[in-house]
Parts: sequence; structure tokens; C-alpha cells
Amino acid sequence: MRILLWLFCALTCSGILLGESIHVVAKNETLGGIARKYGLSTATLQAFNGISNPDLLFLGKKLKIPSGALAQIPYVVRKGDSLGAIASRFGIKTSDLIKANGISRPDLIKVGQKITIPGKNAPKATSILPASVTKALNSIKTTSKWKRIVIHHSATPVDDAMNMHRVHKARGMKNGLAYHFVISNGSRKASDGEIFIGTRWKGQLQGGHMKQASLNQTSIGICLIGNFELKPPTSKQLQSLEGLCKHLMKACWISHRDVTTHKILHRNHTKCPGKYFSLSSFLPRIKS
Repeated sequence: MRILLWLFCALTCSGILLGESIHVVAKNETLGGIARKYGLSTATLQAFNGISNPDLLFLGKKLKIPSGALAQIPYVVRKGDSLGAIASRFGIKTSDLIKANGISRPDLIKVGQKITIPGKNAPKATSILPASVTKALNSIKTTSKWKRIVIHHSATPVDDAMNMHRVHKARGMKNGLAYHFVISNGSRKASDGEIFIGTRWKGQLQGGHMKQASLNQTSIGICLIGNFELKPPTSKQLQSLEGLCKHLMKACWISHRDVTTHKILHRNHTKCPGKYFSLSSFLPRIKS
């Protein structure tokens, strides 16, 4: 909180900002959703308005929106920070952050170190997600507990989210569908690449997709329909996964380094999401 307040004062008192306009918060809007409308990162909008808790956004609140590029933003490194995570948080490339600060050893940043976030005058980011999905995601108020994204496969060649919900409910899961999101492969009545937003995400409830309770509490579960031990996901599934991960990374301040798979976290427990899903090939698609 102290860092955010200091950052707000630095921005507004030092003349760094090049102008501003006003946005009045409407019903069901989130800070992340508003930031994306103006081509900003959530962190920038939060700092610009001196907001200590992004979850406490009230209907009718007036937010100041920078109308021009930000020349620079001062930032103090916090515990657990990495340059990649900081860059992702502010919507910039890690390489630009390194260059702006003349950092020769990116792996040697220290808590309390003062760095500069370079400004940008980029156009509004375009999403590869359908407008209806983006609208639905933006209407959901996310909490700050999410630390990683975990990718799964259903291990069934044909399935859908509603059937999975019934199966998981029958297994004794109170909230049904164990995952937060399901991406179809076109089987049954769903379209190839169609994204199903589960009740766990809508209600910001912990998942049921991991063996450890502690991981369920902080991990967003995305399940792609298909058995990737037999064949790879479809190109439309991968495109939807890319768009969904990018959205969640911005909304929840998650670095691409924290996008992983079920088998990486539980190596001796599962092969999910199968040998034909390559995380190393997918990560460059979502890397800033």
C-alpha cells in the first residue's frame, strides 16, 4: 500500500503524466477491464489513481485516465518480484525494462531497488478472443489470490463442460466442474475452440483440479477437451488458450513463467495434459 501511495504521489506531483481524462465506473466494471479499454495495464491505472485495493471499486467512482503516453513510472522492487513479472504487470516487454534501466544482470535485482518503468504510446491492445467472451470475462471481478495458470486435458476424445460438471458433482464435488474454464475441441454441440466459463471462475471459487488443496486455492484451472496422449489439441483450441491466458495474465498479474501444466506440478501423479501438448512451444505465444 505504501509503495502504491508513493507511486501515485510521484506520478501526480512530478509532472511525469502528460494529461488525463475521467472515467466513471459503471455496473460490473473491474479495474482490469477499464484499463484494457484504454490500452493500459491494471498496475498503471491503479497507481495513477492511488488505489491500494483493486477489489474495492465502487459504482460511480471517478477514475483518472492518462490521455497521453507515460514518460516513465518509478517502481520499487518488492519481495518475490522478477523483471519478467514486473514487465508483465505493466504491459511492457522485459527487454524494454532491462534496456531502460541499464541492467546487465537481470537475475540480480534486489528488494528495495528503485527502477524505472518505461512509458509507451501503444494503441489499444486487440484480443484474439471473441467479443462475447471478452465481455463476459470483463464482467467478472477477480480477486488477488490467483498465482498461476494450470493447463489440463480431459483425457477423453469427446466431452463437454456440462457433462464434466455432472461427473464431478457425482464424485462429491460440491461446486461441480473442477476447472475454471473448459475449451472445446468441437465435439458434441460445442464449437472447436469454444470457451466455457465455469461457475468457479464466475464466483472466484477455488478449483478442484489439483491434488494439493493449497494449489487449488491459488491456481486457475483450464481444461482442453481431448486426449493429448493420442493426438495434439486443435489449432483453434490453442488460439483460444492463448487469448484466455493473455487475458488472465493481465487481469491477475500472472507472469508467463507461472503458466504451467498439471504434470509439472504433480510429476509422479499424472501425465496430464499428455505428450502431445508442448508447453515449451506454447509459452512463446503468451510471452510479453
